[in-house]
Amino acid sequence: MTKNHIFRWTKTKLGVASSLAFGATYFYYKPHTNPPPAIPYIPPPFVWESIPKPIIKRFNLPNPEHDGFIWNICSTAIVGTAGLLAKGFMNLSQVKVYGLEEFQNIIDDPNRKKGIITVSNHESVLDDPFLWGVLPLKTLFSIHKMRWVLGAADICYTSVFKSYFFVFGQTIPTIRGAGIYQPGVDFTIDKLNKGGWIHIYPEAKVTQENKMIRFKWGVGRILMDMDHEPIVIPIWHKGMHLAKPLYGTKLFYLNKPITLAFGDPVDCSDILASWKEGKLSREDTRIKITERLYEAIENLQRRYDDNIN
Repeated sequence: MTKNHIFRWTKTKLGVASSLAFGATYFYYKPHTNPPPAIPYIPPPFVWESIPKPIIKRFNLPNPEHDGFIWNICSTAIVGTAGLLAKGFMNLSQVKVYGLEEFQNIIDDPNRKKGIITVSNHESVLDDPFLWGVLPLKTLFSIHKMRWVLGAADICYTSVFKSYFFVFGQTIPTIRGAGIYQPGVDFTIDKLNKGGWIHIYPEAKVTQENKMIRFKWGVGRILMDMDHEPIVIPIWHKGMHLAKPLYGTKLFYLNKPITLAFGDPVDCSDILASWKEGKLSREDTRIKITERLYEAIENLQRRYDDNIN
């Protein structure tokens, strides 16, 4: 091999080596641009106007759309069918019920002029309507005696089909995060003034820790703004968390031990009187009312919970 061949061969090798070294250096030191962070999807807020318009008309005061014959038939079918399923569920569970006869007497009292508010803890998505399976069939098929319940509009009223199902089932749409002054709460007060029965879960969410969380103030505002003080019944129950755990399964289970206790009426007239006399602010009044109801349900738990007796 001549010197020229050796020179050309060496030059070629050096060129290849230089190219490889440059390429490796560039790959190592080239600027790496991270992909932009994913922006989490934030759904638009669910507002009252998100509810289908034909349904909104039924809740807008002062002139809500009145129920007609066909409407009452559909509502009776939904409420009654749900009641039958609830009764089947409770009959297939190990149920202990306390204070039901006294509560039923209040519902059936022909001379009752006051509305009824029931308040309870919230252990499971099955609480309503399944807990009402302890009521007699004649009540379960009477839409004028059966409860109306406050329900989250962003769950119950997101489509026309669901909206009609839940409104026939006597569910009042409430907007979570909209506070205590909203159309659903106004409609609740109107129903109570007319002698209806309203059920409220003041925790506003399912809680399965055997300890209630702080009550929302909506029930306090309802009592304050009614034409007259209603009959307020505390209810405590336990065992629905076993029938339908909050996490881990989509199934529900039968033959679970369930305790359901109806308490005596809670009197809040002294709190309301202090507010009307100017001794309490609106906020303090709401706080004291919700605290009294919280304590009433806690007292039922202490009385009927076998695990703490």
